[in-house]
Amino acid sequence: MESDATAWSDVVSDALVAADFAFSRPERFRGRVTRRRLGPTSLIAMVAHPHVAVRDAEHIAPDAPPETLLSVQLEGRAEFRQDGRTATVEPGDLVFYDSARPVEIVAREGYRSLCFRFPTTGRRRSDELTATRLRGTEGLAPAVAGLLTGLQSARAAPAGLAATAQQAVELARTLFDDELARRGLLVADDPHDALRTAFDEHVEAHLADPDLTPRAAAAALFVSPRHLHAVLAEDGRTPAGTIRTRRLERCLADLADPGEASTPVSAIARRWGFTNATRFGQLVRDRTGHTPTAYRRAMLA
Repeated sequence: MESDATAWSDVVSDALVAADFAFSRPERFRGRVTRRRLGPTSLIAMVAHPHVAVRDAEHIAPDAPPETLLSVQLEGRAEFRQDGRTATVEPGDLVFYDSARPVEIVAREGYRSLCFRFPTTGRRRSDELTATRLRGTEGLAPAVAGLLTGLQSARAAPAGLAATAQQAVELARTLFDDELARRGLLVADDPHDALRTAFDEHVEAHLADPDLTPRAAAAALFVSPRHLHAVLAEDGRTPAGTIRTRRLERCLADLADPGEASTPVSAIARRWGFTNATRFGQLVRDRTGHTPTAYRRAMLA
């Protein structure tokens, strides 16, 4: 979607994150955003004249699920400021930032980027690596950038694209941990933390599978259902509740997405593993106070 300065805030907030924007020459500003949804992830391509985006605490909903954003600089230059650091990135470089904390982004002349947005899981020390320049020629950075740019232009069946997107998530997380290790910042995981992280990542990878259950997840992680339940209880949650919540979040996001307006509610429920329409409707009412159809109508209005 192409935009001028007056509409840029709404366009970017819808596709990426909410923020306030400033322009050196508002009358000349032009920008274009293209978003590609890939299951629980999305790729956002941006081309824009110089501008500044400031995301403060007021833009961050307290109940919004945290997401990690990995930006690949394609052209021009930009600065990212978060957690007391500033990263200046040039073509080929990558940078992480966190949607759940304030961030400032300065886009310079000739700015073009590709941003990969995916759920934050486990207890990765994201504040150790945000706003840190990852050179596009070092470590796993070239592989990650190549996969994301290829995924942006790929033409394939939705299931194939979603599977590739999940591979991109795993590779991005591996890049994150690899960079922490290269900087001497990666500490040994507590076994319970490691299990929670593994469980969360398994759930994200298999949400669409109606056979995803606490017992199946425990078997995949080589632990007993009782042990998995006890470890998650330390976080105040249960395996079944986590699976149900993640599925419901994906469904609500699709119901509120104008691009999914023609998709039947029942198809969205099945897409994320809900096989019982009555139960799905009750969960949506408990969360939103509306039936799924009424919620969609209210959000799209």
